[in-house]
Amino acid sequence: MSDALRSWSEVERLLAKLPRRAIAQFAARSARRLLPAIAALEPKYGPEALEWLAATEASIRTVDAFARGEAVTRFTLDLVADAVRCAANATANAARTLGPSPLIEDAELAYAAAAYAADAARAPTEARAVTCAVKAAQMSANGGDVTAEQVEDLRQLARDVL
Repeated sequence: MSDALRSWSEVERLLAKLPRRAIAQFAARSARRLLPAIAALEPKYGPEALEWLAATEASIRTVDAFARGEAVTRFTLDLVADAVRCAANATANAARTLGPSPLIEDAELAYAAAAYAADAARAPTEARAVTCAVKAAQMSANGGDVTAEQVEDLRQLARDVL
Protein backbone atom coordinates (compact mmCIF):
# COMPACT_ATOMS: atom_id res chain seq x y z
CA MET A 1 0.00 0.00 0.00
CA SER A 2 1.30 3.40 -0.91
CA ASP A 3 2.39 5.96 1.64
CA ALA A 4 0.31 8.38 -0.40
CA LEU A 5 -2.89 6.96 1.12
CA ARG A 6 -3.99 10.39 2.21
CA SER A 7 -6.91 11.29 -0.05
CA TRP A 8 -10.46 10.14 0.50
CA SER A 9 -10.64 8.87 -3.08
CA GLU A 10 -7.66 6.59 -2.35
CA VAL A 11 -9.36 5.37 0.82
CA GLU A 12 -12.49 4.65 -1.19
CA ARG A 13 -10.52 2.72 -3.83
CA LEU A 14 -8.84 0.57 -1.21
CA LEU A 15 -12.05 -0.09 0.70
CA ALA A 16 -13.71 -1.21 -2.54
CA LYS A 17 -11.18 -4.07 -2.66
CA LEU A 18 -12.03 -5.27 0.85
CA PRO A 19 -14.87 -7.55 1.96
CA ARG A 20 -17.92 -6.04 3.64
CA ARG A 21 -16.82 -7.05 7.11
CA ALA A 22 -13.51 -5.21 6.75
CA ILE A 23 -15.32 -2.16 5.39
CA ALA A 24 -17.62 -2.14 8.41
CA GLN A 25 -14.69 -2.67 10.77
CA PHE A 26 -12.89 0.35 9.34
CA ALA A 27 -16.02 2.47 9.80
CA ALA A 28 -16.53 1.25 13.37
CA ARG A 29 -12.93 1.98 14.32
CA SER A 30 -13.26 5.49 12.95
CA ALA A 31 -16.51 6.08 14.82
CA ARG A 32 -15.17 4.72 18.11
CA ARG A 33 -12.52 7.45 18.22
CA LEU A 34 -15.23 10.08 18.62
CA LEU A 35 -17.03 8.59 21.62
CA PRO A 36 -15.31 10.96 24.10
CA ALA A 37 -17.16 13.83 22.41
CA ILE A 38 -20.47 12.38 23.59
CA ALA A 39 -19.14 11.69 27.09
CA ALA A 40 -18.10 15.34 27.30
CA LEU A 41 -21.77 16.37 27.15
CA GLU A 42 -22.56 14.93 30.59
CA PRO A 43 -21.55 17.98 32.70
CA LYS A 44 -23.87 20.22 30.68
CA TYR A 45 -26.76 17.85 29.93
CA GLY A 46 -26.66 15.49 32.88
CA PRO A 47 -26.80 11.72 33.19
CA GLU A 48 -28.96 11.36 30.11
CA ALA A 49 -25.82 12.13 28.08
CA LEU A 50 -24.37 8.88 29.41
CA GLU A 51 -27.39 7.10 27.93
CA TRP A 52 -26.66 8.70 24.57
CA LEU A 53 -23.09 7.50 24.91
CA ALA A 54 -24.19 3.97 25.88
CA ALA A 55 -26.53 3.75 22.88
CA THR A 56 -23.78 4.89 20.54
CA GLU A 57 -21.19 2.54 22.06
CA ALA A 58 -23.62 -0.37 21.78
CA SER A 59 -24.22 0.45 18.13
CA ILE A 60 -20.50 0.44 17.40
CA ARG A 61 -20.08 -2.84 19.30
CA THR A 62 -22.81 -4.36 17.14
CA VAL A 63 -21.03 -3.26 13.97
CA ASP A 64 -17.84 -4.76 15.40
CA ALA A 65 -19.68 -8.03 16.02
CA PHE A 66 -20.87 -8.01 12.41
CA ALA A 67 -17.30 -7.34 11.27
CA ARG A 68 -16.07 -10.34 13.27
CA GLY A 69 -18.60 -12.54 11.50
CA GLU A 70 -20.93 -12.99 14.43
CA ALA A 71 -24.63 -13.53 13.80
CA VAL A 72 -25.99 -10.00 13.47
CA THR A 73 -29.22 -9.62 11.53
CA ARG A 74 -30.15 -6.84 9.17
CA PHE A 75 -32.93 -5.91 11.59
CA THR A 76 -30.42 -5.49 14.43
CA LEU A 77 -28.28 -3.28 12.22
CA ASP A 78 -31.38 -1.24 11.36
CA LEU A 79 -32.09 -0.83 15.07
CA VAL A 80 -28.59 0.30 16.01
CA ALA A 81 -28.46 2.79 13.14
CA ASP A 82 -31.75 4.23 14.36
CA ALA A 83 -30.60 4.19 18.01
CA VAL A 84 -27.67 6.44 17.17
CA ARG A 85 -29.89 8.80 15.23
CA CYS A 86 -32.32 8.81 18.17
CA ALA A 87 -29.46 9.73 20.52
CA ALA A 88 -28.55 12.60 18.19
CA ASN A 89 -32.16 13.80 18.26
CA ALA A 90 -32.25 13.57 22.05
CA THR A 91 -29.07 15.63 22.23
CA ALA A 92 -30.57 18.28 19.96
CA ASN A 93 -33.72 18.36 22.09
CA ALA A 94 -31.65 18.77 25.26
CA ALA A 95 -29.74 21.63 23.65
CA ARG A 96 -33.03 23.35 22.83
CA THR A 97 -34.26 22.86 26.40
CA LEU A 98 -31.10 23.39 28.45
CA GLY A 99 -29.19 25.65 26.11
CA PRO A 100 -26.54 25.12 23.46
CA SER A 101 -23.00 23.97 24.06
CA PRO A 102 -19.92 24.32 21.86
CA LEU A 103 -19.45 20.57 22.44
CA ILE A 104 -22.56 19.69 20.42
CA GLU A 105 -20.80 19.88 17.06
CA ASP A 106 -18.24 17.24 18.02
CA ALA A 107 -20.98 15.03 19.42
CA GLU A 108 -22.94 15.39 16.18
CA LEU A 109 -19.89 14.13 14.29
CA ALA A 110 -19.69 11.17 16.67
CA TYR A 111 -23.33 10.27 16.12
CA ALA A 112 -22.99 10.61 12.37
CA ALA A 113 -19.87 8.45 12.27
CA ALA A 114 -21.55 5.70 14.32
CA ALA A 115 -24.69 5.80 12.19
CA TYR A 116 -22.63 5.62 9.00
CA ALA A 117 -20.74 2.64 10.43
CA ALA A 118 -24.04 0.81 10.96
CA ASP A 119 -25.11 1.89 7.47
CA ALA A 120 -21.90 0.43 6.05
CA ALA A 121 -22.70 -2.93 7.61
CA ARG A 122 -26.31 -2.95 6.42
CA ALA A 123 -25.88 -1.34 3.00
CA PRO A 124 -27.63 -3.09 0.11
CA THR A 125 -24.53 -3.03 -2.10
CA GLU A 126 -20.78 -3.10 -1.65
CA ALA A 127 -20.48 0.30 -3.31
CA ARG A 128 -22.93 1.80 -0.84
CA ALA A 129 -21.07 0.14 2.05
CA VAL A 130 -17.85 1.80 0.90
CA THR A 131 -19.55 5.19 0.60
CA CYS A 132 -20.95 4.90 4.13
CA ALA A 133 -17.60 3.79 5.56
CA VAL A 134 -15.86 6.76 3.96
CA LYS A 135 -18.50 9.08 5.41
CA ALA A 136 -17.92 7.58 8.88
CA ALA A 137 -14.20 8.12 8.47
CA GLN A 138 -14.66 11.69 7.26
CA MET A 139 -16.82 12.48 10.29
CA SER A 140 -14.09 11.00 12.49
CA ALA A 141 -11.53 13.23 10.79
CA ASN A 142 -13.75 16.27 11.42
CA GLY A 143 -14.08 16.75 7.69
CA GLY A 144 -10.32 17.06 7.29
CA ASP A 145 -7.69 14.83 5.75
CA VAL A 146 -7.35 11.11 6.33
CA THR A 147 -5.81 10.66 9.78
CA ALA A 148 -2.70 8.66 10.58
CA GLU A 149 -4.84 6.27 12.65
CA GLN A 150 -7.11 5.66 9.69
CA VAL A 151 -4.16 5.00 7.40
CA GLU A 152 -2.86 2.44 9.89
CA ASP A 153 -6.32 0.85 10.18
CA LEU A 154 -6.50 0.52 6.41
CA ARG A 155 -3.03 -0.96 6.20
CA GLN A 156 -3.84 -3.52 8.87
CA LEU A 157 -7.16 -4.48 7.30
CA ALA A 158 -5.56 -4.78 3.86
CA ARG A 159 -2.80 -7.01 5.27
CA ASP A 160 -5.35 -9.19 7.01
CA VAL A 161 -7.63 -9.74 4.03
CA LEU A 162 -5.72 -9.08 0.81
